[in-house]
Amino acid sequence: MNDDPLSRSKEQYESIIAKINSPNSAVGIDAQYTHAIIITYLQQITRRLDALEEKLKFNK
Repeated sequence: MNDDPLSRSKEQYESIIAKINSPNSAVGIDAQYTHAIIITYLQQITRRLDALEEKLKFNK
């Protein structure tokens, strides 16, 4: 399960980018792409934690 967000294209993040779009922002980086990567990492972490918590429930 190594779905590295940095290996994805910007097009693969279009749905996330659409949600965080701010056309008037000038921050000097591609904030949309950066945030999409961060959100994807957080989603992956959440899924992994959920799976670990489920395993712990059954091992008690």
